[in-house]
Amino acid sequence: MGDHNDGGSTRPPAAAHNDVSGRVYGSVVQAGSITGGVNITTGPAPRQRRWSARGPRGGPSDLDAWAEGLAEGVRTLWEREEEQRRVHDPVALPVRWHPVGELADHPANIRRLQAGDTGEPLALAGRIEQLSEIYRSVISGRLVILGPAGAGKTVLAGRLALDLLDKHRPGRRVPVVVNAGTWDPTTRSLSLWLAEQLTRDHPGLAARTERGGPTRARALVEAGRVLPILDGFDEIHTGLHKDALRALNAAPDTPMVITSRTPEFAAAVHEVDVLTAAAVVEVDELTVEDLAGYLPRTVAGRRTGVWDPVLEKMNTAPHEPGPAALRRVLTNPLMVFLARTIYSDNPRQEPAELLDTDRFPTGTALQDHLLEEFLPAVYHSGRPDHPPRWPEDRARHYLTHLADHLRKAGTVDLAWWQLRDTIPRWKRTLVFAVVDALLVTLALGLTYERAEAVPSFFTADGVVQGQVRVLAIGAMDGLLVMLSSGVAVALTAGFGRWLHIRRLRRPALALGVGFGTAVASGLSFTVVSTLVGDGRGGWWVDAVAAQLTAGLLGDLPGGLRVGLTLGLTAGLVAGLVGLRSVGPQPAGTRLQIRGRVRFISGRFVAGMLVGLLLGLANGFVSGIFGLGKGAAAMAADGLSFGKTDVLEDAFVILSGVGLVFALVAALAFGLEAPAHSADVVGAAESLARDRRNAIRKGLVVGLAVGPLVAAAYSLPYGLAAAVLAGFVSVRATSAWMHWLVLVRGWLPVAGHLPWRVQAFLTDAYHRGVLRQTGAVYQFRHARLQQNLLITRHKTLSPNATTQQSHPR
Repeated sequence: MGDHNDGGSTRPPAAAHNDVSGRVYGSVVQAGSITGGVNITTGPAPRQRRWSARGPRGGPSDLDAWAEGLAEGVRTLWEREEEQRRVHDPVALPVRWHPVGELADHPANIRRLQAGDTGEPLALAGRIEQLSEIYRSVISGRLVILGPAGAGKTVLAGRLALDLLDKHRPGRRVPVVVNAGTWDPTTRSLSLWLAEQLTRDHPGLAARTERGGPTRARALVEAGRVLPILDGFDEIHTGLHKDALRALNAAPDTPMVITSRTPEFAAAVHEVDVLTAAAVVEVDELTVEDLAGYLPRTVAGRRTGVWDPVLEKMNTAPHEPGPAALRRVLTNPLMVFLARTIYSDNPRQEPAELLDTDRFPTGTALQDHLLEEFLPAVYHSGRPDHPPRWPEDRARHYLTHLADHLRKAGTVDLAWWQLRDTIPRWKRTLVFAVVDALLVTLALGLTYERAEAVPSFFTADGVVQGQVRVLAIGAMDGLLVMLSSGVAVALTAGFGRWLHIRRLRRPALALGVGFGTAVASGLSFTVVSTLVGDGRGGWWVDAVAAQLTAGLLGDLPGGLRVGLTLGLTAGLVAGLVGLRSVGPQPAGTRLQIRGRVRFISGRFVAGMLVGLLLGLANGFVSGIFGLGKGAAAMAADGLSFGKTDVLEDAFVILSGVGLVFALVAALAFGLEAPAHSADVVGAAESLARDRRNAIRKGLVVGLAVGPLVAAAYSLPYGLAAAVLAGFVSVRATSAWMHWLVLVRGWLPVAGHLPWRVQAFLTDAYHRGVLRQTGAVYQFRHARLQQNLLITRHKTLSPNATTQQSHPR
């Protein structure tokens, strides 16, 4: 007997109480009477996972701890959002609803009655303060809330979650509001997609339950500890509503709440079936009495009563064109919010102008006016509580770019780590290739120690010549890095799409491309070494054919070795980029030292083994190309000929490389612990956390690599190696690095976003233009987003006469 209703069923889940429900294995001792159906299962009890076992000293199970942490995080998130959205400022709108029987399942199915039993329709009509009580009366725990665009369905979803959490008990389902617009039921099951949404907003649930096991979020979903509140069923991609409804009906015992615009849900029901065991309600329109009890309370002081003439006109002359049109418009909570923002919060605006039929002959004209005046109202310079940091026209330009990005991406979630996707892939590759080249140029060019370059760099008479020379050498090497990385990544992506390479085979393709790039890089490096190398005269004049030929023959092994290093590394990076085409995701960890000794020791040993293997491989490559004996060759000489000093040198080299990797693994990854399950991150917190992790990793890698290279060669080389190794480690693992280079670098240069992008997004959030769902932003409403695109279209095509309808 499953627990069909999270916080709404009258039957509590199996727990240490006097009443027992759910599937029970083993003995049951019941004092009193047993009511309800009982399932008796014979055979051994199922194997318990380690993550569901009871904790030490009889404490709660891991699942209980994660679920309670999730409940705390959801409460924090939606309390903050209700305050930001001014839901109770000064009072909540009196939203009501009525049941819609033609789209609901049979009452007996909603009540979970046995075959042959009959059931009367539930009393589902109510208002916002009764929502959780009405939901608890739905025995199946499956409820659909319908309404037009802007009816306040998201606010109802958040309020339901908070009300259920107020009466939440351990062991029951935790209500979680997620936007359904990102779910593709043809590629992701509901449980998998829901777990991904949880890990995005609650990073503490991204950790694995055990090695090779599911994430904590997935464990909670599969254990039935989450009540999904799917907000925006209508925002699922067009054509997928039927598939989504079929997928939801495939799990008929799973409690859930769905919000949707009525036409989209009704169309899916008519083509598929009703949502099994679901009750359906539809939000009512606001009345003039509702407006009279709300709008006058949004102004005070000398402006008290500014809404009275408008409300009186709608009451006394409801059939006149002006009052009638305004009355129809203000039946929608979104339009009431816009009207309040534009007129109640702005002392320079008078709401009586809304009755002017010359300016606003139709309800559509009124809606367009409210939508278009919203941005000027919230970015108005006369508001002392929110002084503008960006002019309204610039803010509109930036917001329009973001709206267009969401339109192209087919999503409503504005994630900071995905803003890089507003830049075409080839541009992103080029930008990072240039950044690689510049960094190599500065790091190597300013620290090179060559026979004459560095000494002349520090002499008064040769300072300019030395600077030009070392920068030229560094620039040439930087160019090679740019070509190697950029070409390898671009060719891997291009060949992968052209040849339809599967993901599992993409690393092999990347290595092949990297090898080809390596040969080209090696030849290029050889030419560069010949032209600018020491001992061959002035590199602008003396690069004659004979010297060039001699240089090619002498430097070819070294050039090929450098080329292999660059090309194969770039190929491996390209393979990783191909496997993770969405790029690095935000970090979901925190820094922890206490209690991590065993974990850190394991990472240290693993890093040492990897470092030894890589050091041995480098020794073989060095020996093959004749660049000294190499570690492996020296070790072989020592074993064969008794050259113990050579063997000691090889041991020192291999141990040094292993030590570097061991320190990096221990300090960069061993100190990372999963975030607390109660952690809920906003967009700014998510970005700050990823930045801290990236900087820490970069410093750890740089401080581990730099001293070893400095000891083996010289201090300048050590500095260059530290900078480059730190940069590569951050670039490969950090979403913040992509944000820094692309979003805070390229997009402002191109004029699409301001220089302080996160500050702009936070400011738009506080002004009510954006809302926040966990770690992502969304436009306050899709109609605001669409209005920005329509306004831009009208600006670009002032003679266009086509009319575009407003979406949700």
